[in-house]
Amino acid sequence: MQLIFDKDYELTYSHIDWRGTARPSAYFDFMQDAATVHARLCHLDRGDIGGLWVLSRMHAEFTRPLAPYDTLRVTTWCAGIKGPSWLRAFSFAVDGQPAGQAMSSWVILDTDSHRILRPSQIEQAASYVCLDREALPMPGKLDVSGLALHHTHPILYSDLDVNGHLNNVRIAALVSDALDLTAHDFVRSLQINYTAETPAGLTLSLYAARTADTFRVRGEAAGKVRFEAAGTFGRLD
Repeated sequence: MQLIFDKDYELTYSHIDWRGTARPSAYFDFMQDAATVHARLCHLDRGDIGGLWVLSRMHAEFTRPLAPYDTLRVTTWCAGIKGPSWLRAFSFAVDGQPAGQAMSSWVILDTDSHRILRPSQIEQAASYVCLDREALPMPGKLDVSGLALHHTHPILYSDLDVNGHLNNVRIAALVSDALDLTAHDFVRSLQINYTAETPAGLTLSLYAARTADTFRVRGEAAGKVRFEAAGTFGRLD
């Protein structure tokens, strides 16, 4: 089993915002792909295990902005199993120089019942974990109370993933929409806790607050919190 997986991603203008740097969602896009490909190589995709991988939390830290046609190397591995949660770590590099890191928490849901499949029920789990690399801690809870309504967003075709729900990468983009980014803001860290699936036809209300150095965002629909986010800003030179 391939415990550590690397893949290179070239940044194109589809990943770039109006300031000429990569959107935070570009990292989430690359991480989603790398995790999916690695799981398939390890015979842990939905066809092998009869279940769906569901992202519950993601915390990412970025050390530098990305520019058009940078090549980002994404390295990923399973950093541990805690209860029903599988921890997946990531590191980022450009031209051999560190560009950031991330830690995510996932669960597997049975394809038919949507009940959680515990790792002990997955034969491959015993040989999937790689503990000999440093990684960020497991993402924790967020406080996203006391926020003001920023905007609303209807869930439409382009927002949906293969399961018919709001894609986790799209959530990273919606969070960024609520930050009122200036010409000098660099999103240095971003954590998203995915608390409930959001199907087509709902309208999200995004609540937000920011300071010069921090931000918090909450997404609600049909009376339920769908995601929570928080992070920090640096400064673009």
